[in-house]
Amino acid sequence: MPRGRPRREPSGRNLELYHELVCEGRLQDEVAARFRVSQPRVAKVCREVSAWVKETLAAELGNSLAGGDAGSRLHLAIALWRKKLAGAYQAYLDLFGGTDGAKGYGHLLAAWDAGLLPDDLAAKLPRPRFVQKAVRMARELEELDRVASRGPFASLPNELWEIERGLVAQPT
Repeated sequence: MPRGRPRREPSGRNLELYHELVCEGRLQDEVAARFRVSQPRVAKVCREVSAWVKETLAAELGNSLAGGDAGSRLHLAIALWRKKLAGAYQAYLDLFGGTDGAKGYGHLLAAWDAGLLPDDLAAKLPRPRFVQKAVRMARELEELDRVASRGPFASLPNELWEIERGLVAQPT
């Protein structure tokens, strides 16, 4: 059994960095300059994301996907993670008008923090920490969507949802 804290999911920025390495074939020093980090940091991110991809695919699919190139595995892991997060976050985000609605609350939070929100409007809003969580969830999904759009499985989470709901026939 692993010890210590569980591995955190990589940020959207780290996923993009890894995408450029494995999908676009860029060199580490080129990616380091582009993302304004050191080459050793790029190497560390590469190891971390690679381990996350391996763990995510193993947890979701078992050992059935040992082959394939690193780019395909990365984007499949992202698609599976997007589906999982969207399912976990959807009910909460729906309370804020969905993902787009929750992102819009970010501006309200800034105005609220600056004391620019009228008291009567502030009284009608949920507690700031609930709004902050919704905004954070929406931004996380948006980051994943941005990275996924660069790969071959961008529409996979939606297709999986449709199959689960019985809206389309499952492939045979």
